[in-house]
Amino acid sequence: MDILEDAGISGGKNAARDGFVSLLDAIEKRQIEALVIYSLERLSRDMLTLLAFERFLDEYDIELHTIEGTVNTSTPDGFMNFAMKAFLGEMERRQVKYRTRSAMEHMKAQGAVVGSIPYGFTRSGDALIENETEQNTIHEVNRLYCEGNTLSDICRELTAQDRLTRKGTPFTVMQVKRLITGYQETFKRQSTAMGSTIKDFICKVA
Repeated sequence: MDILEDAGISGGKNAARDGFVSLLDAIEKRQIEALVIYSLERLSRDMLTLLAFERFLDEYDIELHTIEGTVNTSTPDGFMNFAMKAFLGEMERRQVKYRTRSAMEHMKAQGAVVGSIPYGFTRSGDALIENETEQNTIHEVNRLYCEGNTLSDICRELTAQDRLTRKGTPFTVMQVKRLITGYQETFKRQSTAMGSTIKDFICKVA
């Protein structure tokens, strides 16, 4: 019996979990007849991942068993137990996310600075103060935009003026766009690669 593990990994992207990816590869190569894990939480707390994974196992006629909670997907009742645990795990994940967001909003209401510092400001303790250099760049970007310059033109002009980002690199079109007050898209946004991938994923799983 082989044992695969994600040592020191909790949560995160599935693609970054070497043990999990190795498990998927082994299943696809039909090297596994049954899968035994300690609990579903050790596999994932994301309901979509768990349901998709169970469907993946079913495609290869592989049973899933857990030591804790006794899940056995070879029977309808066992699958229902699996689905309920997946749902409860998803609820717990969302509760943690909700509590974290609520705590951050409370800190903001108290005047504390949380998250990344917006361009144009500098952190001073729990307060934000204007950064004169960055504020000047913001004003210059908006001036150039109001004069009818394109985003690419603005990028080139900022570079010519030796105005760089915080990282010391030239501004990109996306970075300039964020600095423009009331920027209006002049084109229809095309579907993204991620959007297409998600669509394909849903179609194949459903």
